[in-house]
Order: sequence, then structure tokens, then C-alpha cells
Amino acid sequence: MSKYKEVYQNIKNKIDSGELKANQELPSENELMTQYGFSKDTIRKALSLLELDGYIQKMRGRNSIVLEHGRTKNNYLAEIKTSGELNRDANHTIETQLTSLYIVQGEQVLMDTFKVDDSVDFYRVSRSRKIDGERLEYELSYFDRRVVPYLNKEIAETSIYQYLEEELHLKITHSRREISFRYATNEEKEHMDLGDYDMVAVVTSLTYLSNGQVFQYGTITYRPDKFTFVTMAKR
Repeated sequence: MSKYKEVYQNIKNKIDSGELKANQELPSENELMTQYGFSKDTIRKALSLLELDGYIQKMRGRNSIVLEHGRTKNNYLAEIKTSGELNRDANHTIETQLTSLYIVQGEQVLMDTFKVDDSVDFYRVSRSRKIDGERLEYELSYFDRRVVPYLNKEIAETSIYQYLEEELHLKITHSRREISFRYATNEEKEHMDLGDYDMVAVVTSLTYLSNGQVFQYGTITYRPDKFTFVTMAKR
């Protein structure tokens, strides 16, 4: 690992674990140089990467500050996080409820997405997520059963990714995501507290393992008044 990525990862871990809190100032560049024993250029590259990924904000004339990285209202698109990880400060009560779990086969959209024939089957998992008493998210995911041969209600309502990483020892590396807005389906209306809203914000994703294999395809829909989607852009 390069030196600046080592510094980046160490500071990122401190933010993820809550050791560094939102709005807290980081040490100065000179103090970080002393702490890590690296050059100012290395420290600046690490800080720039942290800013690009939405962890900190550089401030003119003062030290960098840690950005809020919680759940409601910001969903950071550059990360793959479970609900528990996004709510690491326990600012919200989050409850996941499995609404359906069954096996599907021969669906054209899945065969096209995963580039397989109709001999391959998939878990279809739908879950409703209640945040502070309101059902604000609805998640529909398809898992390739050649990679994920077993799921049950307990796994689905706890953490599928935790099971995949800790029990199956899979290395989940990245996800390609697309944001759109559309009218809610009947399924979403049934399992979300949409109130007067008839539209939802949708994140469609393809998620990959370290070997480049797609293992999950799906959507998470959000009630539009409760969530924003945040990414960082650099010129």
C-alpha cells in the first residue's frame, strides 16, 4: 500500500469507527506529518482523497473538518455500506423486515444482466426498511445462487453483506449505480409509508466481487422527501 493510501485508510477508519466525530477538526498538516512520519506531499494527497470521498472538508486558513457521515439524510454514493454501518453513531432506529424470499429462474432481465442462460437461478429478496418508525426504504435484490447458495430470514433481516463477507468469505469490492425518479410500483406502495407521494427515488446497482464477477443486481427505493444523495466532485 502506498504511503498516502495508508494515511487515508487510517483516518478513514477513525471516522468510520466514530473515533473522529462529525465537525471535529483534524490535526494540522504539520502535526499529521509528525504523527505518520511522512512528507507534506503525502499528507496532502491523503487529505485530498478523503475530501474526494466525502469524509472531510478542507477549510481555508484552518484545519480540515470531518463531515457528517450518518444515515438520514445523506447517502454517499461512493461507498457500499450496510444500514448498520451507515448508522454507526446510533442516531436513528433502523428495522429491516423481510417481505419475500424465493428463487427465480429464466427471467430475461436477469439473464441479460448476468450474461447467463436459463439454467442459472437467483434469490429474489425484498426488504422494507423502517427508520425512526416510518417505512422509508424498499429494497429488491437478486443474488446469483452460484455465488450465494443459501439465504434465510435471519440473514436477510440482520445483514446479508455481513453473512457474505464473514461466513462465505466473499470479497465485495465495488458497485455501479444509477439514480432515477419514477412513479412508485404497487409493491412499493404496499411496503412503504409514502404518504401523499406517488413517486420514489431509485438507486439501481450492480455489485461485484474482487474477481470482477457480478453477484447482485437490484434497486433501493426511497421516499423522496427523506433522503438526498451525495457525491463529491473535483475539478
